[in-house]
Formats: sequence, structure tokens, C-alpha cells
Amino acid sequence: GGEPSSIIRQKNWKLIHCEGGFDPILFDLKNDPNELVNVSADPAHAEVLTRLYDKLARWGRRQSQRVTRSKEQLQAMRGASRRKGIVLGAFDENDIEDELMVKYIGPAQADYTKG
Repeated sequence: GGEPSSIIRQKNWKLIHCEGGFDPILFDLKNDPNELVNVSADPAHAEVLTRLYDKLARWGRRQSQRVTRSKEQLQAMRGASRRKGIVLGAFDENDIEDELMVKYIGPAQADYTKG
């Protein structure tokens, strides 16, 4: 249950941490390469679970994960990129605003078939 929020893999182990108070999922990839059996509750794997959670915590605290903007700055930036990027998951182009589709309609702006 729960949506995975973090996945870490190390050698023969894969840990999936799920937010919301759900139990973690731990796979022994050496003995279960198809990831069918969650061994996170097995006391024999408590050390592995602790070690992987420690690595995950250190990864989350690394310098590149630190936010250098204030909460107010981040809130002010929300929505600023709405008119940039690519359109994903559009079932019908008529559901998308014309201003977002302008680069997708008509002849190609360049010949992308030549490297």
C-alpha cells in the first residue's frame, strides 16, 4: 500500500519506502530476482533494512537536496513554468489551449531526421 516515495538499491537489495505510514518493501534480489517476496518484516533482514534506510537518509541530506530559497520565494514561483516544456498525457489536442500547442501544429520547425 501507499505510493513509493523513495527507492534505493544496493548490490543484492532493493528498498522501497512508501510515505503515509505504510510498511517498507525490501527485496532480496539475489534469491528473489523477480521481486515477488517482501522480506522487510523478517528479523533476519533487520540489519539490511537499517543500513539501506541510513543510506537513503544520507542521500536525502546531501548538499544538492538543500533548498536555498525561502518558503515565500517558492510559493511565488508556483505556476511560473506552466507555459513552458512539453505537453504530456493529452488524449485529445482539442483539450489543450492553442497557445500550448503552437509548437506541435503545422510543419516542423527543423528537420529532426538528420543528425
